[in-house]
Amino acid sequence: MMRSLLRHPVLPCLMLFVLPLVASAADPSADEVAARVDGSIISRESVRAVVKALANAQETPPDAKRVEQITRDALDSLIAFELLYQESQRRGLSVSDADIDASVKHVRARFPNDEAYAAALKQRGMTPEDMRRDTRKTLAVNRLLEQTAWKDLQIKPEQIQQFYDQNREQFKHQAEIRASHILIRIPSRASAEQKAKAKKEAEGLLAQLKGGADFAALAREHSQDPATAAKGGDLGFFARDTMEATFEKAAFALKPGQLSGVVETPYGFDLIKVTGQREAGYSSLDDVKGEITAVLRDEEKRRRQDLLVAELRKKAKVEILPLLKPTEPPKR
Repeated sequence: MMRSLLRHPVLPCLMLFVLPLVASAADPSADEVAARVDGSIISRESVRAVVKALANAQETPPDAKRVEQITRDALDSLIAFELLYQESQRRGLSVSDADIDASVKHVRARFPNDEAYAAALKQRGMTPEDMRRDTRKTLAVNRLLEQTAWKDLQIKPEQIQQFYDQNREQFKHQAEIRASHILIRIPSRASAEQKAKAKKEAEGLLAQLKGGADFAALAREHSQDPATAAKGGDLGFFARDTMEATFEKAAFALKPGQLSGVVETPYGFDLIKVTGQREAGYSSLDDVKGEITAVLRDEEKRRRQDLLVAELRKKAKVEILPLLKPTEPPKR
């Protein structure tokens, strides 16, 4: 909720699926060149790919005017990326194959299986080799930012207090519960045998929990939800109408400390434990201090990043060709 108050940094490490193919591997035809940055080409196809990704992320399809703005923002982001990448290479910043492997593995973990990951790459017109190339460039850019613009960044307590006081309504919440879960995924197009195997695994874990096993420890070892497994399955606080319906119904039927049975959802078989609840009201500063700090760090990163890009742009030769004016929003 709070993060809607600000723009995300253009170039976080895992924006590879938003900023694909920054510079074409092969020179595009002259009418397919959107910009040149010290001789490096940014193609119109790269701009279209970013526009499509950003438009698809909108809650409602953007109109033509909004698409024009997204197009300008996309080109600016691609130019900024190229300027930063070129600076990283001038400074001799290298990225090891091991770093690339780890980053690609992290992105891959966001998908339920290899087929879904391959489909996502294909949808963006990328091959695994493209992914590794763009990962290398993105990690080099992030390394540059960490050593320059983002170095020694600190958020003071008084900044956190001021943000909390000025945005109090952002911390108003409905009645909520806090829960943890262990997910055993069902493979896509699973056979009856595969489904039965996954359910049996979930039932085995449930038996361990009823026997006194530690929920967080089992979640870290067995949960197949990469976003929460390392946190012991913790989902944090959430209100009604924010989770998948079957999961939510089971979770809200529990009281703090209670454990569900095996709950089947579209994602697989879940074990749920409610760990807290709170009435509607305002979150305390202590409850949201970590989130506020993250927001303020993102804002400061973006501000410093923009200053660095502006300095690099003054020294570079950036040629922008007229973009084709979008006549309609990109198709989803």
